[in-house]
Amino acid sequence: MFSSDGIITRVEADNETTDEYGVNHQIRACARGRSLRQRTYAPDRLKTPMKRVGKRGEGKFVPISWDEAASTVASELQRIASEYSNKSILKLYGTGAYYGFSSSNCFNRILNLNGGFLNIYGNYSWAQQNEAAAATGFGSTSGSILLSLKDSDLFIGLGYNPSEMRQSGSGEGYDFLQAIKANDALEIIMIDPRYTDSMAGKEDNWFPIRPGTDAALAEGIAYEMISSGWVDSNSKNFLDKFCVGYDKDSLIKLKAEFQASGDPKKLAYVPYINPDDNYKDYILGEGTFSTKGPRTPSWAAKVCGISETNIKKIASKIMNARAPFIITGAGVNRHANGEQAMRSCYMLSFLTGKVGQPGVSNGALPSQGSLSNSGMSGLSNPVKESISFFTFPDAIERGHEMTARKDGIRGTADLDTPLGADLKAIFALNSNALINQHSDSNGIAKILEDDTKCEFIVVCDCWMTPSAKFADILLPDTSWLESNDLVNDSYASGIMGYLVAMKAAIDPLWECKSMYDMCALIADKMGKLGEYTEGKDEAGWLAELYEKTRTNSNNANAIPPLPSTYEEAQKQGVFRAFDGKATVALESYINGAGKVNTPSGKIEIFSLQMAQKGAEWEFNDEVKGDYISSIPMYQATWEGYEDDETSEDYPFQLMGYHTKGRTHSSYHNVPWLREAVEDAVWMNPGDAYKKGFTQGSKVLIWSKRGTIELPVRVTPRVAPGVLALGQGAWYTPDPSGRVGPSGHIIDIGGCINTLTRYQPSPFAKGNPQHTNRVQIASA
Repeated sequence: MFSSDGIITRVEADNETTDEYGVNHQIRACARGRSLRQRTYAPDRLKTPMKRVGKRGEGKFVPISWDEAASTVASELQRIASEYSNKSILKLYGTGAYYGFSSSNCFNRILNLNGGFLNIYGNYSWAQQNEAAAATGFGSTSGSILLSLKDSDLFIGLGYNPSEMRQSGSGEGYDFLQAIKANDALEIIMIDPRYTDSMAGKEDNWFPIRPGTDAALAEGIAYEMISSGWVDSNSKNFLDKFCVGYDKDSLIKLKAEFQASGDPKKLAYVPYINPDDNYKDYILGEGTFSTKGPRTPSWAAKVCGISETNIKKIASKIMNARAPFIITGAGVNRHANGEQAMRSCYMLSFLTGKVGQPGVSNGALPSQGSLSNSGMSGLSNPVKESISFFTFPDAIERGHEMTARKDGIRGTADLDTPLGADLKAIFALNSNALINQHSDSNGIAKILEDDTKCEFIVVCDCWMTPSAKFADILLPDTSWLESNDLVNDSYASGIMGYLVAMKAAIDPLWECKSMYDMCALIADKMGKLGEYTEGKDEAGWLAELYEKTRTNSNNANAIPPLPSTYEEAQKQGVFRAFDGKATVALESYINGAGKVNTPSGKIEIFSLQMAQKGAEWEFNDEVKGDYISSIPMYQATWEGYEDDETSEDYPFQLMGYHTKGRTHSSYHNVPWLREAVEDAVWMNPGDAYKKGFTQGSKVLIWSKRGTIELPVRVTPRVAPGVLALGQGAWYTPDPSGRVGPSGHIIDIGGCINTLTRYQPSPFAKGNPQHTNRVQIASA
């Protein structure tokens, strides 16, 4: 970073070290990082605190002083807690910025000093896969590290696209590239509705699949492995020893074991263990599943769009592979059937019986490297209840009646104890999820426009995002380039862990303040300044937390060792460590070191937690696919490929994907990136020809929820019958008020969530934003 006279002049990528992969190589900025100067000086930077003067969502504000802003936030916080409940206050999570010591813990502190706030669980990226993986017996990002690909002979990626999502020199995309370059014998199969940059000639085969049908493909492969006798000959002993639920006998034994245990926790699961609900019978169409029929490759081909011949070829390659490495990408989990789609794909690894061996993974996303940084405590939250991150619109409309049984509320006394409070205040901190990243942007906008429902919305951000326009009070944050901080490499940077001792390139612009300083003002107005600061200013906290980070045993491998003071660390800036161990998923469990974290202590093909919740929770029979099965099972859902109710009026499946030009919705306001990565809907040439579209044609796309307008990109890189649109474009209802075929004002920003449905998933209560049926026509 270079500046002159307080102005940033240019941004350069990391050019330190010898740049030898695996020896603390260069981090190298991605396209987004290289655009930070443009982002910092963007015309829509928030420059001063503001308050709303028009209707919510109109974006009409007037500047106010920091004193007025802090006073208003403090008094409204205290009023809402007193008049309603602390459970009526929500801090919405977001991904607009990952900071170090402060982050949103500054706001946690003032909210907790005010008596607490309603908690959330889950996230837009991994909600369903986190729950699915945990129910199976591992973490959703606990797959084998990509370095272990050196021992593999077959790689299968289902919806796996690191090269576009994590593209920096320390990112997972770079690790993936280096791993496959180091193994010439590796055969690579990619399964995705879209031909991604993670392929680009690196794959041996690309199989375009219909969105939301990954589980059907997995079941067709499983049928080949089981019906041929291969599983009985090669992996049955593994399944019997390390898993439960593959066949009827394993569940009979489990039920008897739990009945004889005397353990109240185990006894509670006994009524839900049904040996007839086993995976083998389901796949073969036997026993209680005889009416469903066998999940043959022929059946699967009709659903997923990959031919019967190719499904059999994939199955054959898995069975003949010495060390198959299978990864299920997070895109698979963001569907209406995401929980069981992920579990169905995980089964491919376990059916081989080779999990735990060198070069083999468990189907989960690969493990990452990381260094730890100490953070400021958010203090203790007296409120114990939590809602899914995705259900905050319900909490506004009917929070008082939401329960665990119907809505997945956690922390209540029992399944039927209501939350007991409607949501009256939202703090959206660097979070464009309030409008832009949530399903059904038009629907949530309508809810938020009514300020008699949610009475107070605070947005803290650097830019006038679509969500910022719905604030009552706007607080202008400092950008990364105006911040002193200590940050780590976040959760998905790749194998190399690193810490960055950030030094502000410029002073805070205009009247912007760091979160720490703005929250100190609010705490002062609440009469809680001393408890908030604990006698330290921002520099004092940085020094203390740096010292804790420096002495943290998790950072013992930092090369070079961290200097004795934060100021010295700032002079060097970056500290990196590459762990070259080829860690293998579930290796310690398979080799006899303990149990996995499930009720049975084994990998659960039959999930006891899912069986229990599937029986105890309430679901909507009118919503196709709204149920929880105990075993991995393909679920035909609303607006899925097989949804006859919507297929005639909305013949195309629409899927979202991550582009190189944004991190979710962040960086959308950078013109450089809009030039580099076109915001257009991808369409197969055959479909475009039938519609009469040519390259760049302006089109309207609509669903039951809304209409968007944007160009079309005609390309064979997307499956027939499928439209693909990069997520994160900013929601922009046409100022002229033009109404589209859906009956809503046309979104000229092209935000995919103008079209997506708000329908929490059955188990995780997560987001199904890749499941959409739409129509398309010339604008």
